Amino acid sequence: MGCNIRFFGSMDSGYTWLRFEGVLDVARLTEFSAAFRGVPKGEAVLIDLRRVRGLDSVFLSELLLFKRQRIGRLSVVIAPSGPVARLFAIAGFGAKLDVFTDEAEAIAALGNGRRAETVDGQS
Repeated sequence: MGCNIRFFGSMDSGYTWLRFEGVLDVARLTEFSAAFRGVPKGEAVLIDLRRVRGLDSVFLSELLLFKRQRIGRLSVVIAPSGPVARLFAIAGFGAKLDVFTDEAEAIAALGNGRRAETVDGQS
């Protein structure tokens, strides 16, 4: 069970894009907590969970804490089906977060509608 976290973003995109992959559980707490802490305060954030195979209550708690501490906008994009979509539906996360299954809609909700370039220059 592993977790891959990639930071995307650029000065002109107006938001930070965090893409999480794999399993997000208590064993990866330090990794995803560090990713959340690495986002500049006040910057809009796109949390991409489409490649996540599973997550636990520890990640969900950290995600909600991250949202409460944000000044900027936050969108979450998930796969339209699968374990994350089922968990978000059961837990009612649509009422707590701006959750989308379409990347373009999630980006538009951040207020700028532009896709970020990756930190390493890839997209």
